Amino acid sequence: MHDLALLTELALAIGAALAGGLIARRLRLPPLVGYLLAGVVVGPNTPGVFANAEAVQSVAQLGVAFLMFTVGVQFSLEELHRVRRVALLGGGIQIAATIVLGTLLGLALGWGAYGGLFLGCAISLSSTAVMSRVLEERGELGSSHGTVMLAILVVQDLTLVFLALLLPALATVASDGPGALAGIGLSLLRALLSVGLALFLATRAVPKLLDRVSRTGSQELFLLTVVTICLVAAHLAHLAGLSLEIGAFLAGLVITESEYAQEVFSQIRPLRDVFASLFFVSVGMLLNPAFVAGHWLAILLVVIAIIAGKGLIATVAIFSLGQHGRTALQAGLGLAQIGEFSFVLAAMGAQKKLIPHEVSAVILSAALITLLLAPAVSASAVPIYTRLSALPALGRRLQRQEEPGATHAEADEEPRVLVLGGGRVGGMVSQALRAKGILHRVVEYDAGRRASLHAEGVPVVYGDALSDVVLRSALGPEVELAVVALPETSMTEMAVRKLKQLAPELRVVARVHRHADAHRAHAAGADDVTYAEQEVAAAIIRHGFERLGLPEPEIADYVRSLRART
Repeated sequence: MHDLALLTELALAIGAALAGGLIARRLRLPPLVGYLLAGVVVGPNTPGVFANAEAVQSVAQLGVAFLMFTVGVQFSLEELHRVRRVALLGGGIQIAATIVLGTLLGLALGWGAYGGLFLGCAISLSSTAVMSRVLEERGELGSSHGTVMLAILVVQDLTLVFLALLLPALATVASDGPGALAGIGLSLLRALLSVGLALFLATRAVPKLLDRVSRTGSQELFLLTVVTICLVAAHLAHLAGLSLEIGAFLAGLVITESEYAQEVFSQIRPLRDVFASLFFVSVGMLLNPAFVAGHWLAILLVVIAIIAGKGLIATVAIFSLGQHGRTALQAGLGLAQIGEFSFVLAAMGAQKKLIPHEVSAVILSAALITLLLAPAVSASAVPIYTRLSALPALGRRLQRQEEPGATHAEADEEPRVLVLGGGRVGGMVSQALRAKGILHRVVEYDAGRRASLHAEGVPVVYGDALSDVVLRSALGPEVELAVVALPETSMTEMAVRKLKQLAPELRVVARVHRHADAHRAHAAGADDVTYAEQEVAAAIIRHGFERLGLPEPEIADYVRSLRART
């Protein structure tokens, strides 16, 4: 009977997640928002049918473990190394300044110095799980702000290892005095050993184990091995005084350096998606509308501190380290929420009686509210940046313009093609144009890409592709074609619109990520739109038809008709 009751609770929670996800999709919101609201609906704090919170949360722990495991697997230590300066310095400044902000707010709310410190630590962490999903859905994982954001998120995640050990030790300082310093030192040592052990296993034991299992040729055994590594690491972390989530994340980091990382991710992803939806439902179940109504002022102040205060701190920190204003604002507002690790700290503080129930409940409520607002807050970065850029003095600083329209390599003749964005796609377009001797100019604001293009002899206009000033200076009288190769759909749409306003007869080719985005680019004025799914399908169809012996004209006609359906 007990097993049947557990299955009933899980069926109700998963059914609620499905309904919430479908409604969110219909409203063009991320499914995550639907999962969270579904948890509120079936939670014990709202009227109507509700699921048993303890039963759902016990299984949902698997969800957050698998979620953090895949975050670790997907993360590239090489990518962290590339942006290590902004990750370590920017992340460190953001964490330290947010802790100070939280401490001051806690003192103002009457929670005392330790309560404020605990609040500051909790709000200094952002949701890797949520923002990685948001970036993935928007096709922005490889963008400049996506790379910076994920790098800082990993620094935050690793910081939790130390916070989870330091906060209980700091709670004893008031009572034990100097004697507690030894406990703090021991906690730091345990955290360093945990990370060091993960790095050791990443280069030695785990790759050998995965290699042996893969030689059996059994996908079932490979999947069981991956799940075992994840759960054993989570359990060992728990025994060491860390959280299950930290253990799973470190296990993912262990695997990310092996040649089997992609296969591990593909095997574990279905489990992650199912259990992660349960996790987000269980998070929604924590919200108590009655508590929110009774403590609305404290919750509102914490939410404002997270979105406005933390967002501003992160933006300024990233911008001060040389990043472009748009990158800084998008990454900063992307970090303006708290999530799964803040839940971990709040739950730990309540269980160990380090903080009063009120502090823990306010943190949980604020976390849920900021998670619900996270997609909208991060999406507001580009419109905010556009408005700020319209202010002459501020816009010039945000765009880091040296001289409006200044190029770092000039050609004797006017270019025929203008390329907006010098990233992976824009770089390949530039390479093709150079191979055919076609003069072109690239608009790029990323310092590294600009230097690389400049070294290759490509005329580069330094600035933001959404700036009227930059576009006017980049558009010469001989430009016949503009290629928009920007990473975000919203930016592509705005850039196409500006190009058509400045040069209505100019032919514009735009790149987007998804079929749904192609219609938006066409509506903005793009003459031709291409997206990855379509081009991959066209290539596969062409190769397949060639293998089957179909004549080339027939193949070309079909591929043309496929592209015309955009």
